[in-house]
Amino acid sequence: MAEIIAVDQFSQGLKERLQKERKSLGSLKLASLSVGNNFATQSYLSSQKKLAQELQIEYLCLTLGENATQEEVLSQIQKLNTDKEITGIILNKPFPESWQEHVVLAALSFKKDIEGMSPYNLGRLLQKDPLFVSPTALAVLECIDKSKVDLYGKEVTIVGFSTLIGKPLSILLADRFATVCITHIGTSQAGNLASHLKNADIVISAVGKPNLIKGDWIKEGAIVIDVGVGQMKGKLAGDVEFEVAKNRASLITPVPGGVGKLTTLFLFSNLLKAAQL
Repeated sequence: MAEIIAVDQFSQGLKERLQKERKSLGSLKLASLSVGNNFATQSYLSSQKKLAQELQIEYLCLTLGENATQEEVLSQIQKLNTDKEITGIILNKPFPESWQEHVVLAALSFKKDIEGMSPYNLGRLLQKDPLFVSPTALAVLECIDKSKVDLYGKEVTIVGFSTLIGKPLSILLADRFATVCITHIGTSQAGNLASHLKNADIVISAVGKPNLIKGDWIKEGAIVIDVGVGQMKGKLAGDVEFEVAKNRASLITPVPGGVGKLTTLFLFSNLLKAAQL
């Protein structure tokens, strides 16, 4: 039976540090921009707004309609880049499929890109000199570190290869000498996902498809970090079939109440860093 990773305990210490740092800074304003009404995004927005209130940070939530054009969002980003009152900017994914994601991310001011998705920030990450790192990637590493897991030589399988999670996380883990296997929709559609997971010492999933990963695919004693957020029977659910997986894993994160809580805290940690810069 797996031990549930104590995210509440970790998050409390991080929140106290943020509250202490916040006192020495002046007026702060966070702009959060999203498109449409994605279920996982709405959950993230709610946690952003709540923490902004607790830290006395002005929170500007901008939502464009599902039919918004790439030109409209680029125009909005430019306004936020030049607005001296805005400390940090979040671009909540997913974006419409017709958009060129690299063009949108390149439009972000790297000094306000507190999710670390702009070409400048991703480039610095590759050079082992990051300015801003994806809050979700930092949250995953926090779960690993606080659980005293030694990454050296471990077989780590990441499910999902997004700019926000899979890509930066693969670099961070490899830099710590983990053996990283990256899987994605192609792996799944080819029917090979289970075989990659069955040999993994650590499984990290960030897709957003409930029960994508069957519990019996998890290696005995593996560590499971579920970043995925989806909706099943009207409730939040992760990528991993939790009830089965917890009987095979040694450590596991739940959804909800897991990595997402830390992600929001690291987002605001990056915001405070942006203010200090």
